[in-house]
Amino acid sequence: MDISGDRNRRIQVHRRHGIVERRGLYLSHYEIHSMFDEMIHRPWGAVRWNPAVDIREDKEAFIIEMDLPGVKAENVRVLVEGQILAIEGQRQLGPCEEVTTHLCERPDGRFVRTFEFDANIENRKIESRWHEGVLTVTVPKNKKMQ
Repeated sequence: MDISGDRNRRIQVHRRHGIVERRGLYLSHYEIHSMFDEMIHRPWGAVRWNPAVDIREDKEAFIIEMDLPGVKAENVRVLVEGQILAIEGQRQLGPCEEVTTHLCERPDGRFVRTFEFDANIENRKIESRWHEGVLTVTVPKNKKMQ
């Protein structure tokens, strides 16, 4: 799995992790990392597409849902290596310069999102499905860890 060419922040998926409490603020670990990623690691004004993701957990698996509007299913790959899962792909929109454009906010291009699991996962049993622009990846937990 080679994703070194992109500025990509790995998301660590922990089993039922808590919330950070500090001086009346209740922020999840993801919100804290996102805030620093936005303020420090991305150049001001630069637009880079980073599809929105939801991660849920039940007794048997982790469920990752990713919004991918305008992306064709054949332009997305799900890669697994050890305890790391990567979802990469590309969205190509028409150029904004060909006609008079009043607003062009929708970014396109290549994206990569990686997820590192602290629990043992069943790599060979990972399933994905595509429905109306939403990719759902089900990552089963190792039976021994349940």
